Amino acid sequence: MDRVEKGLKDRLKKTQAIRMLGTGMDVGDLNDYAHEICLLLLLKIFRREITENPNRTRQDLIYMTEEILREMDFAASKEVAERLVDGVLWYKDPNRQDPFSCYIFDEETRSHELYKFRYLKPDREHSQWEKGGSTVYMLTEEAQEIIFITREILEEFGFDIEQFYTLQLIKSGNFNKAQNSVSNLIARVRTLIRREKDYRQDVLRNPQIIFMDSKNSRRKSEDEIKRQFEDEKKVFEDMFSWKNRLNSFPAEARTEAEQVFESLEVARALHDVLAKLVVENMAFEVEIRVKYPDSFWKTSNLTFKKDIWQNIIDKKGLANFDVLESLLNPLFSPEVDFIYPLEWAWEEQKIKKTEANEEIYEDFDEEETWQPKSADWDIIVELWEDIFDELMKNNEFSITELQDIDSFKKQKWLMQKKNIELFMMFVVTEVELKLEEQETNDDRLELFRRLCDKNPKYKKLIGRRISSVNEEDKEPLRWEELYVSPYKIKLLPSKSNLE
Repeated sequence: MDRVEKGLKDRLKKTQAIRMLGTGMDVGDLNDYAHEICLLLLLKIFRREITENPNRTRQDLIYMTEEILREMDFAASKEVAERLVDGVLWYKDPNRQDPFSCYIFDEETRSHELYKFRYLKPDREHSQWEKGGSTVYMLTEEAQEIIFITREILEEFGFDIEQFYTLQLIKSGNFNKAQNSVSNLIARVRTLIRREKDYRQDVLRNPQIIFMDSKNSRRKSEDEIKRQFEDEKKVFEDMFSWKNRLNSFPAEARTEAEQVFESLEVARALHDVLAKLVVENMAFEVEIRVKYPDSFWKTSNLTFKKDIWQNIIDKKGLANFDVLESLLNPLFSPEVDFIYPLEWAWEEQKIKKTEANEEIYEDFDEEETWQPKSADWDIIVELWEDIFDELMKNNEFSITELQDIDSFKKQKWLMQKKNIELFMMFVVTEVELKLEEQETNDDRLELFRRLCDKNPKYKKLIGRRISSVNEEDKEPLRWEELYVSPYKIKLLPSKSNLE
């Protein structure tokens, strides 16, 4: 294949999304300007999205479009604004709510294939459907790429590329553009956070996607994830290293720079949240594979028509007429139950749940954020004291050393899921031990803070770093259904000592 042709399909996806924006709708005299209006609408939605403004319902989009029309000095009715909004939400007939679609050439198969996409999708975190709330919309990745497509270094809206671009702007002192770039960085990491949350939610609905879902191809090995987070963390450190050089810039630039570094601190905190979610999802996958292996192949064949109506009601009849009434009443009741949006409802009905799947649901709170149950930090601190004592003594600790502890202490370790999660967090990314005045997003630093509160001797470790290495020559830790690779965490000198 010619090198020029490689990646043609992905390029066409981007250009088609741009080409089709603002098309397929009849807005009279504004037809020639529909593309501009729709692009500006996406920009306004994106601004509200990165500032966590939930006013992004269809009605809000109509208000924004009316505002855009006034800014462009166009005299248009509310009906025109509604048609413009519907033309961004759906393709052609709004009543069908179809995605946008077109045929694009695939250089691999040498044929044209149907490509479907949307500019906007429901924001699960802000849409309170259970309470009867309206759908809140957010940009899809296709829409995000349209906004940033003018970026020459942009290939797939990658987090590391955005980091690199921001670093270059900071080095050159272009803090005005750097502020916009940091906003893009925050948007990207929030997208990745939502993707991790959605992935956990999807696995809860259908554990089989761990192996079957094509989206799961993005999953990397532990070493790759560790390397990726270390690289991204280093770029953040390189950015903040320039904060000490602000005195060399003019006063006006220093003011802009302070705002940039404030936003950059938000991005770094969100990045820590992302790292935590990735580690939790990795542990969650392992837990499902070990505890619920049958959820990957068992599906229920139960149907209402065959198993309830034909095999029970039709054959055996009913004890009395009231039973039939109780079956039919919900179908004809004047009080209609709340109906979820169709697209979301289809996602909920991918497979019929087995008993094993139901058990998975019982172990986790069905909340939108999927937060784990609160940890018992007293037990966690008690168990980790021995590990930190070993680190202070020998500068290293292997998880395989837990293999031979007494059964009572082993049960304590197994009682708290957070114990193993903490060890895996130390494994995945290097961390510098420091004290935080209040609770932090990094559970490792929260553990260290609590250890220091209990015994000040651990404050000697402030500034030291904890890294890890895989002891491939050793056997993994096996406790009942728990399996952990033979990793060893190591206590390293502080960076100031290395300098």
